[in-house]
Amino acid sequence: MTGDGGGFVDTHLHLWDLDRYRYPWLGDAGCEPLRHNYLVADWRSDAAGVNIAATVHVQAELDHARDPVVETAWLASLSTNGTRVPTVCVGYADLRAPHLDDVLDRHQGHALFRGIRQLAWYDPRSDRADVPRYNLLDDPSWVAGLDRLAARGLSFELQVWPHQLDQAAEIFRTRAGLPVVLEHTGLPDVSDPDRRARWLDGLRRFAEQVPRSVLKISALRQVSPTWSAAELTPVVHEAIAAFGPDRCMFGSNFPVDSLATSYRGLWHTYAEMIAEYSPAERDRMLRTTALRVYRIDGPLGG
Repeated sequence: MTGDGGGFVDTHLHLWDLDRYRYPWLGDAGCEPLRHNYLVADWRSDAAGVNIAATVHVQAELDHARDPVVETAWLASLSTNGTRVPTVCVGYADLRAPHLDDVLDRHQGHALFRGIRQLAWYDPRSDRADVPRYNLLDDPSWVAGLDRLAARGLSFELQVWPHQLDQAAEIFRTRAGLPVVLEHTGLPDVSDPDRRARWLDGLRRFAEQVPRSVLKISALRQVSPTWSAAELTPVVHEAIAAFGPDRCMFGSNFPVDSLATSYRGLWHTYAEMIAEYSPAERDRMLRTTALRVYRIDGPLGG
């Protein structure tokens, strides 16, 4: 299977090595099928037959007690060991930390580093290791950390619940110098019409108020655990309409979404979902917007 033009850019890939590192969230209930190493060779096996131009590794919630630059350094060692996978990466940092600048300095010592993701969804009652119990958007020190990213030309990956989108828009609309990627399709809740409308309204307002933002369409297993194109396509079309084809891109969220579909099946479904758009629009959604956002140039591929 090939992508439009020069192939797909997978904007959301995870690799992990359980022999080296600890990933607390993999101990959560329901994660049992993912408790195994997922390395470059595993991704290559899954991606066989799919025309992938480049990959973006997004931090995999390695134990926050470790130095977060450990993950970036490990990925850099993989990508320079003849594999070219991943092409670039988004690392982790606690934006509230007093030593944030030191962490960013060391992240930026690796050529593949592009920005930061710190999960900002929250639930005071959650027992999940990857869901904070407090709202980072309320913390002035966290907000100030965003300005440190902007000053360095880095990007931020935002993962929030739909009910947080208005507050997030207030924060990011005044930071025109900070590229922000809204992850995982804005975490759509389509369990009833009211929740679906709240997600979509929040998405539209965020797109309007934060014009430099880009939507990453990914993690759709939460919408359809069986990966039903009939269930997924209307949600994807609503999301694209909110941001416009020029500000959307696609990611696999592998291996997490391997619980719902194969890698080949995922990209086939994505291509089918957007078949009605023009060739130029499809190329932007599947490739060129990601190349711009993640500042990928030169020879691609893996």
